[in-house]
Amino acid sequence: MLMGAAVLSTSAQTEFRHISFDEALTAAKQEKKLVFIDFYTTWCGPCKKMSTQVFPQKNVGDFMNAKFIPLKMDAEKEGLELAKKYQVKAYPTYIILNAEGKEEARFSGSMEGDMFISKVDASLDPEMKPERIKARYEAGERAPKLVSSYAMLLMEARDEKGGFKVIDDYYNSLSDADRVKDENAFLFNTFTVDFDNDRTRFMVAHRNDFSKETAAAINNRISQLYNSELNTYFSGYKIKEGLFKEDTYNSFKKEINDLGLNADGKYTPAFEFIEQRVKMNDADFLAFCENKYDTYNRHYQELLVMNLPRLFEIQNPETASKISRFIRARISNMSPICIQMAGRTLGSIEK
Repeated sequence: MLMGAAVLSTSAQTEFRHISFDEALTAAKQEKKLVFIDFYTTWCGPCKKMSTQVFPQKNVGDFMNAKFIPLKMDAEKEGLELAKKYQVKAYPTYIILNAEGKEEARFSGSMEGDMFISKVDASLDPEMKPERIKARYEAGERAPKLVSSYAMLLMEARDEKGGFKVIDDYYNSLSDADRVKDENAFLFNTFTVDFDNDRTRFMVAHRNDFSKETAAAINNRISQLYNSELNTYFSGYKIKEGLFKEDTYNSFKKEINDLGLNADGKYTPAFEFIEQRVKMNDADFLAFCENKYDTYNRHYQELLVMNLPRLFEIQNPETASKISRFIRARISNMSPICIQMAGRTLGSIEK
């Protein structure tokens, strides 16, 4: 049974084995590998992201299958006792064990594939243990891998301010030529998460200076940041908080077009939506939303429904009543996620 279960298929994804914990330890001895356990729960969003987006990646699968006997354990079902034994308290938590069942390393959370591989490697390197990372950094070492690991260590300890200070200090110490080196791509791909950031502006200005190996990831990050910023306009956040400035918006829109991010016209409906919200009163804009809703993709439908209380003055009973009818007339055709959002919106305006 064990030998049959231990045979890996030829697919590229991570091959989690359907065997017991004891069988996994036996397989680890036979194959001279370590045991990797992904402790997850069915309700955990980051767990689902790892299962559907990261573990199926070829580079992750090749790495994992070569080094580990991978297991998935539902920490609330078949993995409950094992999760208690290893004191798992967050999800997903990854624990690496030797063939005797002794813990060699652990870490938690969802992350992109390349970061996950780096995290696994670092967790097994004695020089990259948390206490050594901290000591090396405080002694003045500033190797890119160490800086990235120390910043992530601080953030995992919920010291985001400290983690970003490590990143900012390192970034500010580099010349422009050093910033675009492959070894420093982590500054942008992993730690640049805000649109209004010096690193974001640098990425945009120097997007053609990165190597072919990192250019695709850099351009993808730029696209993500512009999309996220556009959502702050579409959601009504900028208008509601008094942050909408027409000149700033027009410059932002021009940047999206100049960068080719709207070459396929995918952002054109969002531009129209934002610009009409600024011009129209609530009654006219609600009529506009009713007319356009079915033409929007699922993302913008969900964003619209979720942010109706921000886009309109819901304290006005007449407006609230119209919004309620707007939602209820369309809820049967909404996606499951959109229905959840619609329920929250209805709860806020019908209470």
